Amino acid sequence: MHLTIQLAIQIATLISVVVGFLGLIIAMNNYRRQMNVQILMKYTERYEHILDQFPADALSARFDTKILPPESPKLRLCVLKYLNLCSEEFYLTNHGYLSKSLWRIWEADLKRITGSPLLQREWPTLRAEFLSHHEFLEYVERVQHENKASN
Repeated sequence: MHLTIQLAIQIATLISVVVGFLGLIIAMNNYRRQMNVQILMKYTERYEHILDQFPADALSARFDTKILPPESPKLRLCVLKYLNLCSEEFYLTNHGYLSKSLWRIWEADLKRITGSPLLQREWPTLRAEFLSHHEFLEYVERVQHENKASN
């Protein structure tokens, strides 16, 4: 009888440990998802703020290869802010803080914009800003090279 109670206690303990571990895994997953939503909302807000600052004649040039607005300090600053935002997203993704699914959404636009004639024109001037973030610098140059090769 004593052995049966002891076995029951051991089984109950094992079950509680497994349930606790599963609960911890679920809580961590939910926390990670919530953090990704917060990151998404914050970065979307920052992106919209950057777009609001773009000169009117340059906004469509982010995607359109036929329109190239005149150079200006304001435009260059907006492009720099956009690239800084993208470099942060790149860093967060590469270091596991941002989900790959969220990165795939952002990366599609990043590649289109980074490969555009507008960014290719501005990049040589802004490149030095990213010397300390060598992985992102190489990423931008690879995307631009691929875009030039496909045109």
